[in-house]
Amino acid sequence: MDQLVEYQSPDLRDPVLLVAFSGWNDAAETATTAVKLLIRQWNAEMCAEILAEDFFVFTETRPQVRGADAAHRQITWPQTRFFAARVPECNRDFLILLGIEPQLRWKTFVQLILDYATAHGVGFVLSIGGLIADVLHSRPPVLTGGIPDPELANRLSRLGLRRSRYEGPTGILGVLGAACRDRGVASGSIWANVPHYVSSTSNPVLSRALLRAIADLFDLKLDLGELDRAVVRFNNQIAEAIANDADVANYVRQREQREPAVESEPEEESGAGAGDLPSPESIVQQLEEFLRRRGEDQGRQ
Repeated sequence: MDQLVEYQSPDLRDPVLLVAFSGWNDAAETATTAVKLLIRQWNAEMCAEILAEDFFVFTETRPQVRGADAAHRQITWPQTRFFAARVPECNRDFLILLGIEPQLRWKTFVQLILDYATAHGVGFVLSIGGLIADVLHSRPPVLTGGIPDPELANRLSRLGLRRSRYEGPTGILGVLGAACRDRGVASGSIWANVPHYVSSTSNPVLSRALLRAIADLFDLKLDLGELDRAVVRFNNQIAEAIANDADVANYVRQREQREPAVESEPEEESGAGAGDLPSPESIVQQLEEFLRRRGEDQGRQ
């Protein structure tokens, strides 16, 4: 595996591969926020990474320069890293893959992932993501996806997971799922549906919903206090944004009256195509601009 560097060979019990990629598959950073919390909470150790050279167009996903002065500046390349998480309270461990969706050689990329995962005993792959959809922030989180295993699917049904009927452009998670089926590796996916009018700001409500689903799926005990506090701040920001703009308030109120209980099916599998959703562009821009300014003000405090 010349395109993959292994730093340690983890000894894991019947591990699950949990996958999240930033970019097109991660509207409102729902999946990557959830996975980063698990990495911190489980003290997961980086065990391997896929080198970026063969899979990224660096004019599209640019390397980052870090360092206070010229003598100590370093370049950080786009990262796709595996983390080993040993979870004593669970009867199995986790191999976590956190990365950025690449631009090149997707088939080779996902085969590299599965070669490494199966070599370390992975028997089940779970992908999580965030998709932009015509849903409301004031309604309970909507999760879509599919878990073929009957026992696991039954557990998720208690959370109201809707089976996805999406057809159209796909991302790296869709390609990974297809590769799993081709190789006979059990897999599934869970997607958080992100309100299209607040899709460019991190949404802890949906990250928490994903983690609750994962906890229910594998009988995990997770400390979600960090996200609970973030949810309170997020909801307060949304409420303030709506209260301070009559156009936004009217738009949300009309949507709530038109769809009091049942949301429509997602229009897209991810961030692409948000412009096709039935929302006045000016409303979206006003709300997003308010949240951006609010975040900058809090960062200066």
